[in-house]
Amino acid sequence: MKTLQELLQERAELVQAQAALIDAAKVENRDLTDVEAARFEELEQKIVVLDGEIEKARMREDREAKVQQRLEGLKTLAFHAPRPGAGRREKDDGGFESLGEFIAAVRFGDPRGRVKAEMRMDVGESGGYAVPEQFRDELLQLTPEEAVVRPRATVIPPGTPPDAKLTIPALDHSQGIYGGVAVQWIGEGAQKPETDAKLVEIALEPHEVAAHVVVTDKLLRNWQAAGTVIRNLLRGAIASAEDVAFLTGDGTSKPLGVLNSAGAIAVNRAAANQIQYVDIVNMLAKLLPDSLGRAVWVANQSVLPRLMQLKDDAGNLIFIRGDATSGIADTLAGLPIRWTGRTPALGQKGDLMLVDFQYYLIKDGSGPFVAASEHVYFRENKTVIKVFWNVDGKGWVASPLTLEDGITQVSPYVVLDVPAA
Repeated sequence: MKTLQELLQERAELVQAQAALIDAAKVENRDLTDVEAARFEELEQKIVVLDGEIEKARMREDREAKVQQRLEGLKTLAFHAPRPGAGRREKDDGGFESLGEFIAAVRFGDPRGRVKAEMRMDVGESGGYAVPEQFRDELLQLTPEEAVVRPRATVIPPGTPPDAKLTIPALDHSQGIYGGVAVQWIGEGAQKPETDAKLVEIALEPHEVAAHVVVTDKLLRNWQAAGTVIRNLLRGAIASAEDVAFLTGDGTSKPLGVLNSAGAIAVNRAAANQIQYVDIVNMLAKLLPDSLGRAVWVANQSVLPRLMQLKDDAGNLIFIRGDATSGIADTLAGLPIRWTGRTPALGQKGDLMLVDFQYYLIKDGSGPFVAASEHVYFRENKTVIKVFWNVDGKGWVASPLTLEDGITQVSPYVVLDVPAA
């Protein structure tokens, strides 16, 4: 395939050949001879063909340049999933330079008086100090690389009071994909049918959850150096705690995870401790069609060897390796895979899930709060730093959906189960 430059050069040579024929006739003060006229038309036809090829080459190079530009952008793109309300107003940092300085002030006291009484929640060792707003995102603004669920879910802001129970209406999808609303074509003058949308309620009530990290007092006093270390440790702990609950929680004093959602569909695998091509096909068949553009595979790390070797009936690999350095995920059957250790291991129910997290609700409550205690490791000169906050989560779909055919059941949450008995 010729490049755009090669085609332009070839066209220029043809145009110059036409110009030479015309110049020769002008010098002799005559018209083109029959032979010259035939040659001119031959060159003209070639130029017309080349014009079409040149236009295609321009479009091709434009596409290639656009894709290359996007690929370069992926290498530096930072994925952010801000908590609701973030960035809407100027944030208060409480006068602290960093999160590390704030935690050090909580632990050792603050001679400048920036840790105020009104920042205190509860009393005694069970209490803590509200993290200044400027630093909350450092703990809770998780990226799609750090957390599976929060950056992809529907997040509801705390509100007032922040920890109060919130009841949200949800359609009774057991009556059909649109919750029992019947739609009929009506003849002229005919009576309009009655419809009855059956509504159920989903209650979300934030539960308290805490993350701990132990650091030496010497490190904590050097808060400029300790800040980044502590922040990264706490962010990782928060991401892990929330993901485990949002994915597998049983709903008892914690969120109800996707795995245990009443709206999830469990697909029995073909063979114990295996994942086969037929399992993938059956899971895709149970996914809500509207979710195909958003759903991701959530796979335990232990299933990676099975998925990478999966082939369809024609012997084609259905796993495609991505490029982590460019933010391109691995894919299975065209949908991205999110690897994790926060779900059951190979062979157990939920080792592989196909989920559209837009249908998962997260209700944020109060927090985060920070507390620091020297008592547990007093003789070792270490401090336990605790971060606690309030949150709840639950699937928005109360039961599997029945499609318009009246038979097929689907869900935005599809879970691979053990083989049928």
